[in-house]
Formats: sequence, structure tokens, C-alpha cells
Amino acid sequence: MQNLETEFKQWIARQLGTQDYLFEPLQGDASFRTYSRIKHADKSYIAMLAPPAKERTDAFVAIANTWKQYGLQVPRILGWEAQQGFVLLSDFGNTLLLDLLTPESMEGFYLQAMQTITLIQQVPAGEYNLPTFDEAYVRVELGLFHDWFLNKLLQQDISVHHAHLLEQVSKDLVHNFISQPQKTVHRDYHSRNLMVLNDGTLGVIDFQDAMKGPITYDLVSLLKDCYITWPSIEVNRLVNHFFEKYVKDEISSSVDFVQFLQWFDWVGLQRHLKVLGIFSRLKLRDNKPHYLQHLPRIMQYVLAVTSKYAAFADFHDYLQAEVLPAMLAVMQEQNIGSKSKVA
Repeated sequence: MQNLETEFKQWIARQLGTQDYLFEPLQGDASFRTYSRIKHADKSYIAMLAPPAKERTDAFVAIANTWKQYGLQVPRILGWEAQQGFVLLSDFGNTLLLDLLTPESMEGFYLQAMQTITLIQQVPAGEYNLPTFDEAYVRVELGLFHDWFLNKLLQQDISVHHAHLLEQVSKDLVHNFISQPQKTVHRDYHSRNLMVLNDGTLGVIDFQDAMKGPITYDLVSLLKDCYITWPSIEVNRLVNHFFEKYVKDEISSSVDFVQFLQWFDWVGLQRHLKVLGIFSRLKLRDNKPHYLQHLPRIMQYVLAVTSKYAAFADFHDYLQAEVLPAMLAVMQEQNIGSKSKVA
């Protein structure tokens, strides 16, 4: 890794045409990618190092170039070395949307973020060969909940009865995914992947995992954010705004707001079950235990949906009786409290 970092810095020097620059490592994210801020001649850049054995940069570069053409505020690609995983980008600054969200500011920012979702959805998936969020992929993601959260973090053995229960939940969620209109989706569209730029507009980052998927996916990522919680009445009001302003005239007249809200809730259930698995994996495999502090928030999102819909009544009882107590016990044993932002 040391040799790769040395080559990375030499590559940056070649891109800038000088060795005289400042190199400032930035806080990492949930991937193997690392980021640094590069300063030279009163200008600032972001350098991304994505180890080729762990990450790919071709999707990131292709999507960035495509989305820029469709009017999205994404970083400009200033340099790229595909074999080494080196990318030089324009700098969107330090201000995450999460840092500025308050009960007073949230509506203005979220209305802007929802409009950006519509721009993403208007990019034809064929412009860059995006994979499809199909049944197989939904099931792979739900497998993270079973394998990393239930089995490895909570060390729970799944009975035959509960295995059948999880299979029925999977079938219901798969049907929900594929029955919705399919659009281009960012897939991780939340307050830590939206940057507030100097003019108050939002820049979009971390989009390399974009897919073609259900119309509600980015909306639920935004409004049921794993890092900040809003009252359900506010969330539903914003979902209704998105439906009335952007969606109602595009989909079948048989789809009313009640159906759209169910799509939204059920996509959120799949996403949050997956994230329980991903955050468990980040702790157990990648030595990033701080992600566990967000589990209570995510579990509350899950329970809010399973308690609301009769189709998940048995699953809800199982979560309440066996899974939630086991999760809280693990957090207490490891002295991890919930520290996510609450609005």
C-alpha cells in the first residue's frame, strides 16, 4: 500500500505539473476508497485512491461524465488512471448536507434534493450501462441482513420457521421492487452524500453504485436517512409533495398516494434490512465499529414499517421478541450508544 500511495502522489504531481502542492488526507467513508484534498496555487482539488483489488473507478468516471451532461452537479473528472485507481476531481468543499439540517432548514434543502432526484431519474439507464436492481440483487442484499446482522453480529441461529418467514418477506419485497416504474437511481442518496456548495445548491457525490431500480428508492434513502431522523408526519408530507409534483402524471392513474407510500415504505424496509447487514459487516470485517451506533435508528425504521402493514405482522413479532433484544444486548456489551443526529 505504501508503494501505491507514493505512486499516487507522483501521479498527482504530474497532473498538476508541479511537486509543490499540499496533500491533506480526509476522513474515509464506508468503502475502501480514500480521499485527500490537494491545494496548489490557490486552487483546491480532491484526489481519490481506489485500490484496484478492492474498488473500481470506471463506473464512477463514466457516471460522473454522463450525469454532468444531464445537468447534475457532480464533481468534474480532471484526471484518471484506471489501472491504479487514481482520480483527480473538482472540490465541492467540506459542508455535508447533514451538517446544516435543522427543523428550520430541512424543507428548503429537501425540496432541492428531491428535484435533483428527478434529474437523476431522467438520465437514461442506457447512457451508461447501469445494472438492474432485479430480484437476484434484492435477494443478495437481503442476504446481508441474514448473514452479517443476524448470524455474525447477533450470533443467532435461524430456525426453520423463521427461515420461511424471511423467505416470505423477501418475496413480498421483490414484488414491490419490480412492480414499480424503473428509473436511474443513485442508491445511496442521503445527507452525507450531498454537499452544500458555496451558492447554497447541492452537489452529488458517491454515485458509483448507481443502478436502474424502483422510482421510490432514492426518495426513501433521503427521507429515511440512516444518519438523521425526521417525524413521520414530515416525511409523509414530503413524499406526498414528490408524488404530486413529479410522479402522479407519469404513472398509471390506478396508482394513488396510498399505493405510492406503500412502495416507499417497502423499499425502505428492504434498504434498512440491508444496511443492518452492511453496518454489521463494517464492524466485523472492516474494523469500523462506529457504524453500530446507527443500528437503533435503522431498526426503528424497520419496526415502523413492519408494524404498519399486516403482511409483515409475523416478521414484526419476531423482530420485537428476539432480534431487537439481542441487538441492544450486543450494543450494551460493546458499550456503544446511539449518537446519530435527531432533528
